Amino acid sequence: MHSYSTITVGTDGSSSSLKAVRSAASLARAYDAQLIIICAYYNSTGSLLNSPSSDYSTLPVVSDDRAEEYLSEAGELAAEEGATKVRLIAKSGSPVQVLVDSVTEYGADLLVVGNRGVNSLSGRVFGNIPTGVARKANVDVMIVDTAEYSDD
Repeated sequence: MHSYSTITVGTDGSSSSLKAVRSAASLARAYDAQLIIICAYYNSTGSLLNSPSSDYSTLPVVSDDRAEEYLSEAGELAAEEGATKVRLIAKSGSPVQVLVDSVTEYGADLLVVGNRGVNSLSGRVFGNIPTGVARKANVDVMIVDTAEYSDD
């Protein structure tokens, strides 16, 4: 049986990503693996924050403070799932690139993400995080079914 020693999971604070965190934490507990929880964020920009969209749930994380809040919540969930070796990392940059780079940086052998955006029209046209990491990562990628959390 294949065993994982370091598992990386991405979160953006959405309930979908937190389901992925729970799944990754359960695997980390089962394999006694280190769990790296990463939140990628963009530095605040006026054009992004002043967009006419009133649906801010679709905006990316725009500050390291917000990323730290999301990581704190994700860390609590990981502990509830029994993960004991947990690191919380906030990094500025594109979510896909940050997650793919983290695999190498932290020596991960599994990358876990939720499937938010995979079946949306915008996700198909403009791309989405799960598809992006699956194409670029050089390790196993687990895409967690988070359809029940599609209200994000």
